[in-house]
Amino acid sequence: MDGKDQEMVVEVGLLVVRSLKSFPKQLASAALLVKKRLYVHVEPPLDIDESLGAIYCEASKVCAQLDVRVLLAPKEQRSVDRVFGEEGSETQHGLKWAPHKKPYDAVVLGGTFDRLHNGHKVLLSTAIRKANKYVTCGITDGVMIQKKKLFELMQPYEVRAKAVEEFIADVGVTVECRAEAIHDPFGPSIVDPDLQCIVVSEETKAGGEAVNRRRQERGLSTLDIDVIHLLDGKDHVLEEVKLSSSTRRRELLGTLIKEPKKKDLKTSTYLVGLTGGIAAGKSSIGKFVETLGYEIIDCDKLAHDLYEKRPDLVQRIKETFGDHIVKDAKVDRKELGAHVFGNRAELDKLNHLVWPVVKQEVMKLVAKSKSKVIFVEAAALIEAGWQEALNEIWTVFVPKDETVKRLKERNGLSEEEAKARISSQISNQARIAESNVAFCSLWSYDETQAQVKLACAQLEGRIAG
Repeated sequence: MDGKDQEMVVEVGLLVVRSLKSFPKQLASAALLVKKRLYVHVEPPLDIDESLGAIYCEASKVCAQLDVRVLLAPKEQRSVDRVFGEEGSETQHGLKWAPHKKPYDAVVLGGTFDRLHNGHKVLLSTAIRKANKYVTCGITDGVMIQKKKLFELMQPYEVRAKAVEEFIADVGVTVECRAEAIHDPFGPSIVDPDLQCIVVSEETKAGGEAVNRRRQERGLSTLDIDVIHLLDGKDHVLEEVKLSSSTRRRELLGTLIKEPKKKDLKTSTYLVGLTGGIAAGKSSIGKFVETLGYEIIDCDKLAHDLYEKRPDLVQRIKETFGDHIVKDAKVDRKELGAHVFGNRAELDKLNHLVWPVVKQEVMKLVAKSKSKVIFVEAAALIEAGWQEALNEIWTVFVPKDETVKRLKERNGLSEEEAKARISSQISNQARIAESNVAFCSLWSYDETQAQVKLACAQLEGRIAG
């Protein structure tokens, strides 16, 4: 694209479509010239309901990162920067709308709606096209989301609900959206007597049938079940074949999920904290980062060395946790670990004693170093409150059941002991909330290393920029 073409790139565009045959070419051309959002207006003789899935499917193939939205109701004047059509540029004036009779007053559907994608848009649009008055949207939260892959990276309920409400108001115009958090498989679908239809995917059809059984038990009318086809979207890592939010979350791994704050650290060295829960794979990533040419400060090793070099620290540990923790003037790390792991209060005491001393040693090493970037690897980095002492924080995690499995295999712990150790630490979500980059080591070494390589490449770009 030359300089002249770049001047034509706009934030928001509107594409007028009259034929599915010409749509792929139209979309590909328009997508090159639209940066943020592309509305699609379907004109007769093309039918919106019959073409909805095909349009969003093509958008997922051609311009997955562009927010494509099929308009479902007329609006007096929509704010767009440019209108595209088969013959080139058009205007919003005189757009044709086919007459459409909606069969129901109230329609219900449910889902996680994390990082709203084209599959969600098909579901929501189908509900909008069928509802005269309102669409009730149950949005999973709490324990309901914990069964989802990489739920630790899921957006908060408030963000997901706002995205659904904004989408329905934007493309549906006159239809009311009633978004509601649900903590069980049914939510408002078995409570509202005015509901007439439930929109489901092929995967959740059984859920729609379960809703009707519950409604019958409660003396409510059963709902018509409208089943839509899921959009294709293969993910070989997650072993999924349909477009999903899980894939969107996986694509976040190794990328910047939160912008680093500007901090006055009184050092020219860029400091990256590397942390993670027990058995998450932090040390393996640290070793791999080192092979990429970066300097690593291993704080866990530093802490262990301090147990031998700092008698004052050893004495304070002895006074805090008991004489049995210190043998021959040295901290018995195995005994100390058995004492603090599984007990959050005792672990907090240890962190309060050790990590301020470790931090002093880290800053001494940083002051002596000539490296442009140093990774500070520490298990309790966030618990120790080091966020303001580092430019960025990178976190590695695995699901709780995988952590239990690894602790049983690696450490020979029972399931109860493994869960106790996990509960003594902060949660994956708490770490990720404080982090700029996240990794998941659930899959192969190659996959984890690919995430790390991506993160390091982007890091170099941030530093250079």
